[in-house]
Amino acid sequence: MKSKKAAYIIVYSLMAIFGVVIAINWYSVSQNEEAIEDSIEEEEAVEVITVGHEEEVDETDQSNDDSPKIEGETGEIIKAVHGELNQLVGWNGYIGFSWGKNENNLNGIIDELQVMLDIETNEALRNDAKRTIEAIERALDANNVEEVRLAHKIMHDLDYYVNGRTGDGKRYGVTEYR
Repeated sequence: MKSKKAAYIIVYSLMAIFGVVIAINWYSVSQNEEAIEDSIEEEEAVEVITVGHEEEVDETDQSNDDSPKIEGETGEIIKAVHGELNQLVGWNGYIGFSWGKNENNLNGIIDELQVMLDIETNEALRNDAKRTIEAIERALDANNVEEVRLAHKIMHDLDYYVNGRTGDGKRYGVTEYR
């Protein structure tokens, strides 16, 4: 009789433990899904960060005809760096970002921006390039993907303002150059 009672206790205990494990797993999965949804919504939102002055960002404005186009190497560097950062962290790529795989890419971007600093005379563009380099350096030092995202936002806006590339129509308002 005692062994039958002990068997029931063991079975009911295992069922309780199994139930708790399932509940914890369900809770963990639901929290992770919410976090991913929140980060996707955050990425899709237009962010405006003030750099020296306020800017109204109009998502419906898809043209940039009145923006001065900078011909030559600076515009090409901005276009190339923006494209590289898009591949690394754009379109929610930051979620699965791999440091080991991308450290060389980030160092290459720093090298490209150093070339831009060597040839560019516009002080606002130079400051934005310096801020981008500094963000990438901070990212590499601390393995902080948010700093890579900041670098991407700077290059995204510069690609709009310098090259007139409207892309997705978003502007983050993070550049000194307008």
